[in-house]
Amino acid sequence: MNTYQTIGLMFAGLGVISLLSLIYEGMKSKSLYLDFMPITSILMWITRISVGVLFIYSGFVKANDYIGFAYKLEEYFLVFGEHFPFSKGFWDFFVPLAEPLAWFISVFEIALAFAIIVGWRMNLTMWLTMLMMVFFTVLTAYSHVTGAVTDCGCFGDALKLEPWESFMKDIILTGALIPLFLVRNSVHPSPNARIAGIVVAVSFIASGIFSYYCHENLPYIDYRAYKVGVDLNKCTTEFTEEGVIKCKDWYPYFEGEEVKLFEGNTLMVVIYDLNKAPEKALQKSGELHRSLQNEVKVVGSTASSSSEWESYSSNLQLGYPISYLDQTVLKTIIRSHPGYVLMKDGVILGKWHYNNTPSAEENRALL
Repeated sequence: MNTYQTIGLMFAGLGVISLLSLIYEGMKSKSLYLDFMPITSILMWITRISVGVLFIYSGFVKANDYIGFAYKLEEYFLVFGEHFPFSKGFWDFFVPLAEPLAWFISVFEIALAFAIIVGWRMNLTMWLTMLMMVFFTVLTAYSHVTGAVTDCGCFGDALKLEPWESFMKDIILTGALIPLFLVRNSVHPSPNARIAGIVVAVSFIASGIFSYYCHENLPYIDYRAYKVGVDLNKCTTEFTEEGVIKCKDWYPYFEGEEVKLFEGNTLMVVIYDLNKAPEKALQKSGELHRSLQNEVKVVGSTASSSSEWESYSSNLQLGYPISYLDQTVLKTIIRSHPGYVLMKDGVILGKWHYNNTPSAEENRALL
């Protein structure tokens, strides 16, 4: 039994014990007020802290990389539009809103976690929590039954769950929250309503700023397979104990002379869609290429067409060769468009967002 399954059993056990205690003490005191149910009161504190910590972790890994969560939401919208053609227009409306929605959900989850812990406006907080849990339970149930979306993105790239695991997680967590929902009106804010409100507001603002910072730079913690220190010679070819290749679908294609990406010093410029990349950022990549000539080979990688590349390369005087890779792979490699990945003999030494385009000196310092 792995750690995740152990935690799941703990939440299930906590939910059952809390419900039994609530029934016993509720019948004995003939009320649902925690002031008259000492054992249930302690169990509710444990539930609030446990659920709060879980929500903070879940919200943090999504806020840390809400672009990745946005990709998952976009996948859900497209799947729903495909499976329910009569509502395709409705789901298509949300596709361009995936990023702001991902940011809000991530930040909201963290603020909700603190609201549960400090007991801020518990009637409102618990209704919002239960509605959120019902919403995500429906999503994970659909994924489990249809297999249309293989990972809910609940814990970002930090923890990948099978559809049935995600569904069971939501069922267990919803069950564990039912006793707390029933006694929500007797939970007092701690230490008082004013301070509890300030804690919730600060958590929302701070997590929002943190998430935006990660978006404008790179995730504070890189949970993906292509993080700094990874040897792509192994990651793209060797199977893990689970029988999968972590850096899968690595099949770069060159129309001209092939460049050995894993030999010597290579700076990879990732541009998954040329039409969506800021032109000034692309121009900087060309300038960097010229400043690194004869020291580091600069190679672009895109999922756009060769005609699009020729047009952009000519107009912006980029000058470096291009390889073609699957868009999903490019989006996974780095959360920047364009983004920079410095490698030495296939080992990733550094990664940069285009807002922090590295100088030639920064590249040399890592080699």
